[in-house]
Amino acid sequence: MYIRGGILVFVINFDSEIKIFGRSIQKDFFIFLVISILIGTVMAVEASSLNNRLYDDFHFTVMQRAMLETPRELPGLLSVVLIGMMNSLGDIKMAAVANLIGGVGLLLFGMVPNHFSLVLLTLVIYSTGNHVYLPLTNTIAMTFAKGGNFGERLGQVQSIGSLSIIASAGAIYLLYAIFHVSYKLIFAVGGFSMILAGVLFLLLDNGGTRGKTVAKTRFIIRKEFRLYYLLATVNGARKQITITFVPWLLIDTFGRPVTTITGLFFIVCILNVFFKPWFGRLIDRHGERTALRFEAMVMFIACLGFAFSKRLLPPHIALLSVYICYIMDKLMESASMARATYVRKLSTDLSHVARTLATGQSLDHIISMFLPLFAGYIWYINGQDGYIYVFLGALVISFINYVIAGKLPEK
Repeated sequence: MYIRGGILVFVINFDSEIKIFGRSIQKDFFIFLVISILIGTVMAVEASSLNNRLYDDFHFTVMQRAMLETPRELPGLLSVVLIGMMNSLGDIKMAAVANLIGGVGLLLFGMVPNHFSLVLLTLVIYSTGNHVYLPLTNTIAMTFAKGGNFGERLGQVQSIGSLSIIASAGAIYLLYAIFHVSYKLIFAVGGFSMILAGVLFLLLDNGGTRGKTVAKTRFIIRKEFRLYYLLATVNGARKQITITFVPWLLIDTFGRPVTTITGLFFIVCILNVFFKPWFGRLIDRHGERTALRFEAMVMFIACLGFAFSKRLLPPHIALLSVYICYIMDKLMESASMARATYVRKLSTDLSHVARTLATGQSLDHIISMFLPLFAGYIWYINGQDGYIYVFLGALVISFINYVIAGKLPEK
């Protein structure tokens, strides 16, 4: 395609590269960016609508929500086994299979009626695809890095994903607010986007080496990665508290509708367009130690806000405070890049990266599978103020994360 007049120059050479505005981009990298856009749509659907469908359509209580989280996170615990079983496929084909499975699960979740077993089954299918793909996405993205600037490349890729989430979240907001669409339609969009991403992965690396990243052993556990394993485990504990209970705090305690969650997520994505590349450069320039200690400090402050804003501040100020803390929490998801680049720098074999990240993800889920159930029970038995104790626990975990990050080598 070539449009004169400076509006768009878009030339595709499927043997090697793509030209956009006269600038050459490697074909595989361009396809991967398109995949990132599609996955951004999936993330927008999940973040804006999953908890709200559980609350609005299925009338879940906080205890039911917590009970759902343990089996839903089981694929994360088993991800090292699942990736090991598919080792011979290589990273690219594994990513394709993962997205096809996840897309089917997300599509079905939007269609099932209010039966706990059906809700659980569809979410486990989606979660299986999602958790297998998670350690692969950063691994594949880092293969496009030049000169060892892994953080910068990850930041660029995730920034494109954030742009996609902005567009998707904005569209979802309008669909809910103006057209009052059903959750079924929104999850259909997310499901088909994930399926298409899986199909596009099959177009990558035809005859090249990127798709042939196959480890000699199915499972990799090495002592030099021990700090990464600790960081992954502690992060799983803190992350799962905020992922599960921050949306519930806004929905249940503050009574906010689906449009509020979507709007906040939209703001986060706008900020991430600039924040993720900045955070990637921070990793490359100052090292993973600085980046992860920064994450821990920000999360410590956010957990204080979640725990005490409603009790200590006037209602409108308290709600604003929780909004800000929510944004801070979501921005710190960028810290996953630092853990990935730390593993990449320690790895002597490229095929070890995804397998090591999968091991860390499994360790992450040993705690994150069961912690929501315990935290949900704490919230439940303490009534309206139960959330305070949940976020005080997350605050302690953030401090532990800071201490462990300090043991990483300096830049």
